[in-house]
Amino acid sequence: MVVDGYNVIYAWDDLRSLLDHSLGRARERLVDRLATLAQMTEMTVAVVFDAAQGPSRQGGEEVRDGVRVVFTARGSTADHVIERMAYRARQEGESLVVATSDRLHGDLLRGMGAAVIDAGQLRRQVEEAERDLERRLQAHAREALPGS
Repeated sequence: MVVDGYNVIYAWDDLRSLLDHSLGRARERLVDRLATLAQMTEMTVAVVFDAAQGPSRQGGEEVRDGVRVVFTARGSTADHVIERMAYRARQEGESLVVATSDRLHGDLLRGMGAAVIDAGQLRRQVEEAERDLERRLQAHAREALPGS
């Protein structure tokens, strides 16, 4: 799965509210939540952010808690990077799911063979993964209690 980072931040109320304090904190919170999704579903997750709003104008990539975090290089956009990922996946015969609420971009990506979900659908998947994690932690805690 590839996530259009800023698109999702602006679509989720809790993340958008963090923008009043720090764009970096909103990015970190999104990555934290995507990490839960990746860990609980064993899905490969990447999130792409535009460099114009990122910490560096040079772009870059890192893996944080199992999530591939990509900042585009100056002069490139998240949309272009996501399109290249979709093209590469299609060439390699792999399926790709992209999370974006940008309808025009979503239509383009569908034409390239990607499945597209909107930010609301992504949120529901993340929330389900978070509930699953909570259930597993509670079950583990019960098993660890003496006399269980």
